[in-house]
Amino acid sequence: MIAKIIEETKNAVVAAIEGTDDILSALRNTVKNQVTGALKDTGNIASTATESVGSVVAGAVEAVATTTADLGSAAVSAVEGAVEAAGSVGVSVTDATSSAAMAAVSAAEKISADAANTVKKALLSAVSLPREIIEKVIG
Repeated sequence: MIAKIIEETKNAVVAAIEGTDDILSALRNTVKNQVTGALKDTGNIASTATESVGSVVAGAVEAVATTTADLGSAAVSAVEGAVEAAGSVGVSVTDATSSAAMAAVSAAEKISADAANTVKKALLSAVSLPREIIEKVIG
């Protein structure tokens, strides 16, 4: 199921950002929709919910890496959208933030060390994300 969520998210993100001038808003809205849909599909089991959140973010980061968009900003936007959507359906914001940030970094690491460093720096500098959780995730 995780692989399916990642693939669906990648396809949705690519479709959403093609031809748009506001990539970050399109990305954020797509991630929110994907998280909401994934959580409705999996129910509200905590471990499954956080895995779904992470899978959506991973798919978004992987999709953005195939474009010319700023990967760091895109990762932050994806994490923000995922956390907002997860929180709106009752998932712990702390758990959602942790899962989303871990997934963003992990997906970036699969791309390259430079991509991972870009995502880590962007997440750490995002004032909209709880720094203590991001620091804990990044280590």
